[in-house]
Amino acid sequence: MKESKLREGDLVVVVGCTRGKKGVTDRHRILAEVMAVGKMDLFVRSEGREKIFQVPAAKCCLVDDEKASVDERIIVPEIGDLVLSMVDRFSKVERKMGVLIEISDVPGSIKMARILKGETTERVAFSSLIVLE
Repeated sequence: MKESKLREGDLVVVVGCTRGKKGVTDRHRILAEVMAVGKMDLFVRSEGREKIFQVPAAKCCLVDDEKASVDERIIVPEIGDLVLSMVDRFSKVERKMGVLIEISDVPGSIKMARILKGETTERVAFSSLIVLE
């Protein structure tokens, strides 16, 4: 086992799991701030809460958020773009991919889009789209 190279104030992803007869059945992750560093273990505070707990440093991965650009914006889809719509409805993820063929912006209503999937079209919320190509 190596000693921890993490430092106080670092942002980490803490990983845990659910284990059953068949082994690991699920992985769990939370974002946390390192509050104190021991030889092999850490005290961390989970993001968005005030709860401080102990965790082995080996269960943590450093998050280097300094490289992330905070000024970037989502690309606004245009007619003819290959797009993907993804929404979470009743805990089920719906994915729809196609070519954007229509944008409908009716005052007082949600901005909608129509995408062409093969020979059929689908209506989706414009805000659910990202550009693929």
